[in-house]
Amino acid sequence: MQLNAAKSALENLFDLFNGQNSQTLTPAELDVSVPAVRVPDADPRNTTVVITAKAGSETHKGSQTFTFTRLDINQIATIKTLGEFQSVEGSTLVDAKAFVVAALGLIPAEVDFVESVFPTFSDEENESETATLTLKAKDGSYSYLGELTLTVVEPVDGRERLSELYTSTQLDGFEYPVA
Repeated sequence: MQLNAAKSALENLFDLFNGQNSQTLTPAELDVSVPAVRVPDADPRNTTVVITAKAGSETHKGSQTFTFTRLDINQIATIKTLGEFQSVEGSTLVDAKAFVVAALGLIPAEVDFVESVFPTFSDEENESETATLTLKAKDGSYSYLGELTLTVVEPVDGRERLSELYTSTQLDGFEYPVA
């Protein structure tokens, strides 16, 4: 089943449960455990969850264990070709996250950057023109696991770097006068 980024991860998970079992149960009727990583073997699924009837339910009882595959966000980035984030003056983590979410079709509430501050760029000539951010699936995500690296490109401000203008740095020097 394709994830629907317009729905929450939990709604997508219930679509998965119900779609393959011809049921119509909802999160109001069932509790879902935190997903557990499962080491794939002959069964390639990488996640296990347990659904349990809500306490005091008059219509359902017991629990059921499911295995399914959560998506590795780094693999999604490889399939869809993420590219670089061209920052502009005033760019924030929110802007960078919106770029990744839109490019990859991710559910925004299921991913966050590891970093808490957007990178800054220096006017110093020896400073990098790029930086990286790490976007990670949130702990307990029903949809994703893993992380990816986003390259952030320095804002274009119209100024040229001297290192790009002057590429010959080993100069001949001055010549002594002729006798």
